[in-house]
Order: sequence, then structure tokens, then C-alpha cells
Amino acid sequence: MRVLISGANGYIGRHVTKLFAESGLEVFTYGRNKRVIPLSKNVKEARSNFEGYFDVVINCARPHWSEFSADEIADIEYELLKRLDRFADKNAIKIHTSGVWLFGHASYKDLVEFSLKPLDAVKLDVETINYAIQAKWEIVYCPSLVYGGDNCQLKRIIETYSNRTVPVAMPSLGYNQYIHVYDIAKFYLLLAQQQTSEKQYFIAETKGYSPAAFAQLLLGSKVVTKVNECTWVEFEAVYGSAALDIEKLNLKLPISLLFEPTEFVGEYIEKYT
Repeated sequence: MRVLISGANGYIGRHVTKLFAESGLEVFTYGRNKRVIPLSKNVKEARSNFEGYFDVVINCARPHWSEFSADEIADIEYELLKRLDRFADKNAIKIHTSGVWLFGHASYKDLVEFSLKPLDAVKLDVETINYAIQAKWEIVYCPSLVYGGDNCQLKRIIETYSNRTVPVAMPSLGYNQYIHVYDIAKFYLLLAQQQTSEKQYFIAETKGYSPAAFAQLLLGSKVVTKVNECTWVEFEAVYGSAALDIEKLNLKLPISLLFEPTEFVGEYIEKYT
């Protein structure tokens, strides 16, 4: 099985790449330099043209909001998927990584039907998703917070809290689910190794938390030292409207029956220190 992974140096991508390589597959990476580079020692063939070459193509790349505007991110991601299409065999499995913010204003019925109701920050991504569906990509929607592994996102977020104080807008309205980065990698390997009837997937741990409940979980495990409960107006003034939308995000995801978590955020936080 020949596998091409875009975004292999990113947080999710590096763990996906590592697992696929450890599984003995022919793994190649595709980076910002637009070059296909063999990673695995199991590569059997050297070539300069990889058009239509890969059995599995995985996109884990996502331009970061600190480097690009929303318009630029949407354009870059859309063009990337079109380029990756050229490398895929006509029967290839193609997996695109996306997020639940595309369903930020969705009801449970909307979620079940995969009806996009995006937060303002990702409205421009709808065109990319529609293209991916038409081009027969399998789309995996991950929760807004991924944790664990090298360069853990949760730890990076906590390190930004001033004096280990976590802010929570009250009353707490949201509901968030979480996922370990290793479980994402395992799910992608599962998709690569078997044909499925689904084409879009929500993956997350079943248990979720409101922002206030999660803050108390962090406090109880002494990961943070204080919870700062503020009003919605105060929260927006400090963190902006995009952060406010995320704080209000309230989605109980209809998780794919193919997904089975092996890691849990509550256990992870207990071991944090």
C-alpha cells in the first residue's frame, strides 16, 4: 500500500505519519515545497512523476490562523486538495482532516445529516468541504481540542494561561468533546485498511464537558491554580469574538460507529503532573 501524507510535520500529521510508517507501509510526505518525498525504507521504486500513484492520500495540513487570513487559508486548503487529487489512484482512499467548527450552529439533526452550519471563523471552508465531497474524499471531523502525544495541544493551551488561571465565561453554555491524537492516527489507519460505506465521520470521546466543568477538572487535578469566572462581555473584550463562539460551542457529536477511543481526557489530565 502506497500512502501520501500532507501536513506530516504538523501536530496531527506527525502522529499519523509515524503510525503508518511503523505499520510497514510505503509512506511518502507532501510539504509546502510541493515535493513528494519518500519516508519509509520500504519504498520499492524511485520515480519523478507520482501522478495517480498512491493507494491512500491523507491531508492533515491546515494553514495556521496566526500566519494567514481566513481567505488565504480557504484558498490554500482548496488548492491543496486539488493538487493531492492528481497523486491519487482512481480507486484510492482519500482522507481529509476537518473540524467541528463547521457545524458550530448546527442542531443534532443537522449533525446527523452533516449539514454545515459554520462558525464565522470557518465560513469560507464550506467551499472546500463541498469540493472534497464531490471529489470523493472521506472527511473526518475532529473535535476542537486534540490532546496527547508529542507537542500536546492541550498542554500548549494551558501554558498560555497567565499564572495558570483558566478563563470561563459564565453562565457556561458550551459542550465540548475531546480526542487523543493517537486515536486519530489509529482511525486513519483503519480507514486506509478497509472499505467503508460512510464518507463523513465524527470522531471523539463520548464523554464531554462544559467549559466550566472542564476548568474544574483542570483545577481538581492541579493542572491550573485558579478559574477566572467572568461575564460574556468581559470574555469577549479580552479574547475576541472568535474565542467567544468557541466558548459557546455546544455540539453533542454523533460519533461514527467505526471509531473506538482508547484514551480519555479525564485520565490524561489526572496524569498530567
